Amino acid sequence: MRRLSRMQKILISLISFFLVLSCLMLSLRQNTISDLGYSAWTYIRYGLFESPATSVSNALTDFSNLWHAYQDNVYLNEQLANQRSYQTLYAQEHNRNLELQGLLELKNSMPEATQISAQVLARPGQTWNQTFTVSAGSASGVEEGMAVASAYGLVGMVSEVQTNTSTVTLLTSNELPNDFAIQISMDDGSTVEGVFQGYDAAANRYEIRLFDHEAVVLPGQKVATSGKGGVYASGLMVGTVTGTVMNDDAVVSTVYASPVEDISGFSYVNIFSKGTPAP
Repeated sequence: MRRLSRMQKILISLISFFLVLSCLMLSLRQNTISDLGYSAWTYIRYGLFESPATSVSNALTDFSNLWHAYQDNVYLNEQLANQRSYQTLYAQEHNRNLELQGLLELKNSMPEATQISAQVLARPGQTWNQTFTVSAGSASGVEEGMAVASAYGLVGMVSEVQTNTSTVTLLTSNELPNDFAIQISMDDGSTVEGVFQGYDAAANRYEIRLFDHEAVVLPGQKVATSGKGGVYASGLMVGTVTGTVMNDDAVVSTVYASPVEDISGFSYVNIFSKGTPAP
C-alpha cells in the first residue's frame, strides 16, 4: 500500500479537526435553539395561563378571606349588641327587683295599714311632675284621697278613680288637692308636727309649716306623715329637712325638705288606706 505523504497527513488531520469542530458547533447551535424555544414557550405558558390562573386564584382566596372577615364582624357586632341588650335588661330587672323588695319591706313595716299594690301604667311627658296612672282602681278598693308611695316613700295621692285604673297627683304638682299633716322626728325621740304646704319647683323642695316656733329643726331630720286629720296613713316618709326659716309673726316657721329619693323613676307603688293609726 502506498504510504501517505507528510503533506497528506497534515491535510487529513486538518480536515478531521474541522469536521469535529463543525459537529460541535452544530450541536451547540441546536441546543441553543432548543433552549430558546423552551424559554419562549415557558414565558407564553406563564403569561397566558399560569399567571392569570394564579391571580384569579389569589383574588378568589382574598375575596373568601374578606367575606369570612365580614361575616365574623357581623357576628361579633350582633353579639356585642346582644350583650348590651342583656346588660340593659339585667339592669332593668335588677332595679325592678330592688324596687319590689323595697315595697315589700315598706308593706311589712306597716302591717296595720291596708295596702294595694299597683304598677305605673302611664306618665305623660307634659305632666311628668304632675300626674301618673296606676293599674288599680275601684275594683281593687282604691278611693280618692288615698296615699301613694314608692319604695322610698310618699309620692302622691289618688285624685281620680276608675274601675281598673286610677290617676295619682304627685306631691310635686301645683294642683295637690289637700294639705296633710306631717311630723318631724327629733334627735331626742320626740316629734314636731306641721302641715305640708306645697312644692317649690325652682328650688326642688317641699314647704312645710310648723306650729311650734320654738322647735329646733335641723337639716337631715326626717319628715313623715302623721296620720292626723284622716287624710294620709301615718309613718310614710315624705322627705328630709334641708333648712328652716322663722316667719315674721314668730308663731309658725317654714321648714324646707327635699323629696324622697327617686321620686321620678319608680315603676311600682303601694296605695295606702286613709287615716291608718300610727304604730
